[in-house]
Amino acid sequence: MAGKAVAKVDETKNQITVFEGLEDLAGEGFSEVTTSDLAIPFLRILANVSPQVNKREGAYVEGAEAGMIYNTVQNEAYDGEEGVLVIPAHYNRRFVEWIPRDNKGGGYVGSYDPTDPIVGTTTRTDRGEDLLPNGNILTNTAQFFVLLLHPTQGYQRALITMSSTQLKKSRKWLSQMQSLTAKGKNGTFVLPMMSQVYRLCTIEEHNDKGAWFGWEISRERSVDLKNEDENALFETAVSFARSVKAG
Repeated sequence: MAGKAVAKVDETKNQITVFEGLEDLAGEGFSEVTTSDLAIPFLRILANVSPQVNKREGAYVEGAEAGMIYNTVQNEAYDGEEGVLVIPAHYNRRFVEWIPRDNKGGGYVGSYDPTDPIVGTTTRTDRGEDLLPNGNILTNTAQFFVLLLHPTQGYQRALITMSSTQLKKSRKWLSQMQSLTAKGKNGTFVLPMMSQVYRLCTIEEHNDKGAWFGWEISRERSVDLKNEDENALFETAVSFARSVKAG
Protein backbone atom coordinates (compact mmCIF):
# COMPACT_ATOMS: atom_id res chain seq x y z
CA MET A 1 0.00 0.00 0.00
CA ALA A 2 1.53 3.33 -1.07
CA GLY A 3 2.69 5.68 1.64
CA LYS A 4 2.23 5.77 5.39
CA ALA A 5 -0.02 7.96 7.51
CA VAL A 6 -1.83 10.45 5.28
CA ALA A 7 -2.39 10.62 1.54
CA LYS A 8 -1.97 14.08 -0.01
CA VAL A 9 -1.55 16.20 3.08
CA ASP A 10 0.71 19.24 3.05
CA GLU A 11 1.88 19.39 6.67
CA THR A 12 2.96 23.02 6.33
CA LYS A 13 -0.67 23.84 5.54
CA ASN A 14 -1.76 22.24 8.81
CA GLN A 15 0.65 24.29 10.92
CA ILE A 16 -1.25 27.35 12.13
CA THR A 17 0.79 30.43 13.05
CA VAL A 18 -0.46 31.97 16.29
CA PHE A 19 0.16 35.68 16.78
CA GLU A 20 0.26 37.56 20.05
CA GLY A 21 -3.17 38.90 20.99
CA LEU A 22 -5.23 36.21 19.24
CA GLU A 23 -6.04 34.55 22.56
CA ASP A 24 -7.94 37.69 23.59
CA LEU A 25 -10.25 37.07 20.62
CA ALA A 26 -10.64 33.34 21.19
CA GLY A 27 -13.78 32.02 19.46
CA GLU A 28 -14.64 35.42 17.96
CA GLY A 29 -17.01 35.06 15.00
CA PHE A 30 -18.48 31.73 16.10
CA SER A 31 -21.07 33.00 18.60
CA GLU A 32 -24.04 31.91 16.46
CA VAL A 33 -22.64 28.56 15.34
CA THR A 34 -24.71 25.61 16.57
CA THR A 35 -24.23 21.86 16.22
CA SER A 36 -26.63 21.87 13.25
CA ASP A 37 -24.17 24.10 11.37
CA LEU A 38 -21.28 21.64 11.76
CA ALA A 39 -20.37 18.40 10.03
CA ILE A 40 -18.94 15.52 12.01
CA PRO A 41 -16.28 13.59 10.09
CA PHE A 42 -17.02 9.99 9.21
CA LEU A 43 -14.12 7.55 9.21
CA ARG A 44 -14.80 5.07 6.42
CA ILE A 45 -12.88 2.29 4.70
CA LEU A 46 -12.27 3.01 1.02
CA ALA A 47 -13.31 0.32 -1.44
CA ASN A 48 -12.39 -0.23 -5.06
CA VAL A 49 -15.64 1.49 -6.07
CA SER A 50 -15.13 4.53 -3.81
CA PRO A 51 -14.89 7.79 -5.82
CA GLN A 52 -11.88 8.85 -3.74
CA VAL A 53 -9.74 6.15 -5.40
CA ASN A 54 -10.91 6.88 -8.97
CA LYS A 55 -8.71 9.47 -10.70
CA ARG A 56 -11.57 10.40 -13.05
CA GLU A 57 -13.90 11.34 -10.18
CA GLY A 58 -14.17 14.85 -8.78
CA ALA A 59 -13.92 13.40 -5.27
CA TYR A 60 -10.57 11.74 -6.01
CA VAL A 61 -7.94 12.05 -3.24
CA GLU A 62 -4.38 11.87 -4.51
CA GLY A 63 -2.67 8.72 -3.29
CA ALA A 64 -5.87 7.12 -1.97
CA GLU A 65 -6.28 3.37 -2.43
CA ALA A 66 -8.82 0.74 -1.48
CA GLY A 67 -8.24 -0.31 2.11
CA MET A 68 -7.25 3.15 3.32
CA ILE A 69 -9.27 4.98 5.99
CA TYR A 70 -11.04 8.09 4.70
CA ASN A 71 -11.88 11.22 6.73
CA THR A 72 -14.95 12.75 5.05
CA VAL A 73 -14.49 16.28 6.43
CA GLN A 74 -10.70 16.62 6.20
CA ASN A 75 -10.78 14.85 2.81
CA GLU A 76 -7.78 12.77 3.83
CA ALA A 77 -6.95 9.09 3.45
CA TYR A 78 -4.86 7.32 6.08
CA ASP A 79 -2.84 4.16 5.53
CA GLY A 80 -4.95 1.14 6.49
CA GLU A 81 -2.01 -1.01 7.55
CA GLU A 82 -0.67 1.61 9.95
CA GLY A 83 -4.17 2.61 11.01
CA VAL A 84 -5.37 5.50 13.14
CA LEU A 85 -5.61 6.03 16.89
CA VAL A 86 -8.97 6.84 18.45
CA ILE A 87 -10.49 7.29 21.88
CA PRO A 88 -14.07 5.92 21.80
CA ALA A 89 -16.56 8.16 23.60
CA HIS A 90 -20.06 6.77 23.00
CA TYR A 91 -21.83 3.90 21.26
CA ASN A 92 -25.34 3.52 19.97
CA ARG A 93 -27.17 1.33 17.46
CA ARG A 94 -29.44 2.75 14.79
CA PHE A 95 -31.28 1.57 11.70
CA VAL A 96 -30.13 3.76 8.82
CA GLU A 97 -32.24 4.35 5.72
CA TRP A 98 -30.39 4.53 2.41
CA ILE A 99 -31.52 5.19 -1.14
CA PRO A 100 -30.29 2.25 -3.29
CA ARG A 101 -27.20 3.15 -5.28
CA ASP A 102 -27.93 0.86 -8.22
CA ASN A 103 -31.17 2.47 -9.41
CA LYS A 104 -31.56 5.83 -7.62
CA GLY A 105 -27.99 7.00 -7.24
CA GLY A 106 -27.77 6.26 -3.54
CA GLY A 107 -27.79 8.59 -0.56
CA TYR A 108 -28.48 8.89 3.16
CA VAL A 109 -32.11 9.48 4.23
CA GLY A 110 -32.20 9.21 8.03
CA SER A 111 -31.64 6.99 11.07
CA TYR A 112 -34.07 5.42 13.51
CA ASP A 113 -33.97 4.00 17.01
CA PRO A 114 -34.20 0.16 17.12
CA THR A 115 -37.66 0.51 18.71
CA ASP A 116 -39.02 2.68 15.89
CA PRO A 117 -42.05 1.09 14.11
CA ILE A 118 -40.34 1.49 10.73
CA VAL A 119 -37.99 -1.37 11.65
CA GLY A 120 -40.89 -3.83 11.45
CA THR A 121 -41.97 -2.79 7.95
CA THR A 122 -39.09 -4.28 5.96
CA THR A 123 -38.91 -7.40 3.83
CA ARG A 124 -35.71 -9.39 3.23
CA THR A 125 -34.40 -9.42 -0.36
CA ASP A 126 -32.50 -12.21 -2.12
CA ARG A 127 -29.34 -10.18 -1.46
CA GLY A 128 -29.97 -10.23 2.28
CA GLU A 129 -30.98 -6.57 2.44
CA ASP A 130 -33.93 -5.21 4.45
CA LEU A 131 -36.18 -3.40 1.98
CA LEU A 132 -38.63 -0.68 3.06
CA PRO A 133 -42.03 -0.25 1.33
CA ASN A 134 -40.69 2.91 -0.38
CA GLY A 135 -37.90 0.91 -2.02
CA ASN A 136 -35.11 2.18 0.25
CA ILE A 137 -32.76 -0.03 2.27
CA LEU A 138 -32.76 -0.12 6.08
CA THR A 139 -29.40 -1.10 7.55
CA ASN A 140 -28.73 -2.26 11.11
CA THR A 141 -25.78 -0.03 12.06
CA ALA A 142 -23.44 0.20 15.05
CA GLN A 143 -22.21 3.75 15.62
CA PHE A 144 -19.05 4.69 17.52
CA PHE A 145 -18.48 8.35 18.36
CA VAL A 146 -14.75 8.80 18.83
CA LEU A 147 -11.93 11.30 19.18
CA LEU A 148 -9.56 10.79 16.25
CA LEU A 149 -5.99 11.48 17.35
CA HIS A 150 -4.97 13.20 14.14
CA PRO A 151 -1.26 12.85 13.26
CA THR A 152 -0.76 16.61 12.78
CA GLN A 153 -3.85 18.48 13.99
CA GLY A 154 -4.57 17.13 17.47
CA TYR A 155 -7.91 15.50 18.22
CA GLN A 156 -11.06 15.60 16.07
CA ARG A 157 -14.53 14.34 16.86
CA ALA A 158 -15.52 11.63 14.41
CA LEU A 159 -18.07 8.90 13.74
CA ILE A 160 -17.39 5.29 12.74
CA THR A 161 -20.29 3.17 11.52
CA MET A 162 -20.31 -0.60 11.16
CA SER A 163 -22.96 -2.67 9.41
CA SER A 164 -23.38 -5.96 7.58
CA THR A 165 -20.19 -8.06 7.90
CA GLN A 166 -18.66 -5.49 10.28
CA LEU A 167 -21.31 -5.91 12.98
CA LYS A 168 -19.32 -8.80 14.42
CA LYS A 169 -16.35 -6.41 14.72
CA SER A 170 -18.60 -4.04 16.62
CA ARG A 171 -19.68 -6.74 19.06
CA LYS A 172 -16.08 -7.87 19.56
CA TRP A 173 -14.89 -4.29 20.21
CA LEU A 174 -17.70 -3.63 22.70
CA SER A 175 -16.98 -6.90 24.49
CA GLN A 176 -13.30 -5.99 24.69
CA MET A 177 -14.16 -2.57 26.13
CA GLN A 178 -16.51 -3.95 28.76
CA SER A 179 -13.99 -6.56 29.86
CA LEU A 180 -11.67 -3.84 31.16
CA THR A 181 -12.35 -3.44 34.87
CA ALA A 182 -10.72 -2.03 37.98
CA LYS A 183 -11.28 -2.22 41.72
CA GLY A 184 -12.57 0.84 43.52
CA LYS A 185 -13.94 1.74 46.94
CA ASN A 186 -17.27 0.11 46.04
CA GLY A 187 -15.78 -2.99 44.44
CA THR A 188 -15.07 -3.91 40.83
CA PHE A 189 -16.30 -1.53 38.11
CA VAL A 190 -16.16 -1.36 34.31
CA LEU A 191 -13.73 1.27 33.10
CA PRO A 192 -15.31 4.13 31.13
CA MET A 193 -15.17 3.69 27.38
CA MET A 194 -13.08 6.82 26.93
CA SER A 195 -10.30 5.64 29.26
CA GLN A 196 -8.57 3.68 26.47
CA VAL A 197 -6.83 4.38 23.17
CA TYR A 198 -7.42 1.94 20.30
CA ARG A 199 -5.73 1.46 16.95
CA LEU A 200 -8.04 0.91 13.99
CA CYS A 201 -6.48 -0.72 10.95
CA THR A 202 -8.01 -2.43 7.92
CA ILE A 203 -7.66 -5.98 6.70
CA GLU A 204 -8.77 -7.73 3.51
CA GLU A 205 -11.68 -10.13 3.97
CA HIS A 206 -13.56 -12.37 1.58
CA ASN A 207 -16.27 -14.98 1.21
CA ASP A 208 -17.95 -16.74 -1.71
CA LYS A 209 -19.59 -13.44 -2.74
CA GLY A 210 -16.36 -11.46 -3.09
CA ALA A 211 -13.62 -9.57 -1.27
CA TRP A 212 -13.59 -6.33 0.71
CA PHE A 213 -11.68 -4.51 3.44
CA GLY A 214 -12.90 -4.60 7.04
CA TRP A 215 -11.85 -3.19 10.38
CA GLU A 216 -9.13 -4.69 12.58
CA ILE A 217 -9.19 -3.17 16.07
CA SER A 218 -6.68 -3.51 18.89
CA ARG A 219 -6.21 -1.80 22.22
CA GLU A 220 -3.18 0.48 22.14
CA ARG A 221 -2.95 1.71 25.76
CA SER A 222 -4.77 3.46 28.58
CA VAL A 223 -5.27 7.21 28.60
CA ASP A 224 -2.71 8.66 31.03
CA LEU A 225 -4.89 10.74 33.37
CA LYS A 226 -1.78 11.97 35.19
CA ASN A 227 -0.71 13.72 31.99
CA GLU A 228 -2.33 17.15 31.64
CA ASP A 229 -2.89 16.89 27.89
CA GLU A 230 -4.29 13.36 28.05
CA ASN A 231 -6.54 14.26 30.99
CA ALA A 232 -7.93 17.08 28.85
CA LEU A 233 -8.57 14.57 26.06
CA PHE A 234 -10.42 12.34 28.51
CA GLU A 235 -12.61 15.23 29.69
CA THR A 236 -13.32 16.18 26.07
CA ALA A 237 -14.40 12.61 25.31
CA VAL A 238 -16.70 12.60 28.36
CA SER A 239 -18.25 15.88 27.19
CA PHE A 240 -18.61 14.50 23.63
CA ALA A 241 -20.40 11.40 24.95
CA ARG A 242 -22.83 13.48 26.98
CA SER A 243 -23.59 15.75 24.04
CA VAL A 244 -24.38 12.73 21.85
CA LYS A 245 -26.68 11.29 24.51
CA ALA A 246 -28.43 14.66 24.72
CA GLY A 247 -29.06 14.57 20.97
